[in-house]
Amino acid sequence: MDKSFVTTAAIGAAAGALIGAGAAVIVATQRGEQIRLTVLDAVESLRASGPTINERGHALVEKSQEVTSVVKETLGAVKELKEETVSAAKDVKSDVQDSVRTSGVGGKPTDGSAGSI
Repeated sequence: MDKSFVTTAAIGAAAGALIGAGAAVIVATQRGEQIRLTVLDAVESLRASGPTINERGHALVEKSQEVTSVVKETLGAVKELKEETVSAAKDVKSDVQDSVRTSGVGGKPTDGSAGSI
């Protein structure tokens, strides 16, 4: 996650709060002055919690970068293990084929030699 995501999330949260406050104003049965005070309280509360939201957003970004780093490292190790496994399997296959070629199936060589008796 980058800084723009955190900024976008904070803006989205603020916009949601304002839209919610606006909807409350429209459907409320309170008097105008009471509604204004309620909206102002909501805006002030949002302003007060903004730095906390921002700090948590930055902490989330840092954690996600750490997780991404660990995942990349693990993926690299898995790829390396896969390559080693494929190489070992090819070596075993080659050894088996060589063994079959030199000893033959059923004790008879398949490479045209007399074999060992």
